[in-house]
Amino acid sequence: MLDYTSYWSFSDHLDDFSPISNVNKHEIISVSVARTKREDDCFEIYRTDACGGKLIQVSDPLHLSIVHALSEQPLSTTEIAETVGKPQSTLSVHLDEMVRQSLIGFEFDRFDSRRKIYSLTSRLVAKSQESNEIGRTELRRFMDEATTSKDPFYKTLMIAMILSSESGGLDISNWMRSLGEGFAESLFRGSTSLKVEDVISELQEFYEKNSLGEVCIYTFLPLTIIIRNGDEFMYKMESMAAFSHGMFTTALTKVTGTSYRIAKSEIFGTGNNYYKFILESVK
Repeated sequence: MLDYTSYWSFSDHLDDFSPISNVNKHEIISVSVARTKREDDCFEIYRTDACGGKLIQVSDPLHLSIVHALSEQPLSTTEIAETVGKPQSTLSVHLDEMVRQSLIGFEFDRFDSRRKIYSLTSRLVAKSQESNEIGRTELRRFMDEATTSKDPFYKTLMIAMILSSESGGLDISNWMRSLGEGFAESLFRGSTSLKVEDVISELQEFYEKNSLGEVCIYTFLPLTIIIRNGDEFMYKMESMAAFSHGMFTTALTKVTGTSYRIAKSEIFGTGNNYYKFILESVK
């Protein structure tokens, strides 16, 4: 049954609400970063549609500027040059290389066949960040406690992998969001025309069955979800929240036929284990 009345002990935590502050040209097997990152160390990892989803590391500052610009909207060569502050003659060789890597693609302007319109054809899955000493401490604590935990091992493994990645300097929020989307696709395959409350009810059961947390509808207008994770952490694990963002937006979009997005999200509670997010339909 749909649960939107059990707020646990929210009255004890409502004052804690605080907004979250808003690799190689070959396939990556693993990435480990264990040092403080300089600006020229920054990289991002994209999954392409080519070769079954090859991973490409982007670290060249110009290439990063280009993918960031194209993540907003498709652009012509002239528009890219204006956005990144480089002449078209310099951009040409870089754009050709990124097309060969399947990071970006292009099509000819239907009004001017000599004009190319570039778009992003890959998806950001991870990016470098500062290494996290608190995360390393949390990882050691979590692994010690996991030896006597009654949680399913796959949940323990997932959290350990997130802590290991983030403490080493790799933000995998986008990857976790993508995993959430994939699980939602599988969970609701074949389901159509369900009401919003039916979708949330099925997600509640999925989360409870897999020890992922307790799901509660906080308000219907706007549609606000709060998830309580049974594990507590010393810092805000945005990758855990990102998994739920992908799960809920995809489930609602797939089953209701209306596109949904996360309008606002935050992590709160003394144990950083309450995830609150607002979903809104995109018209």
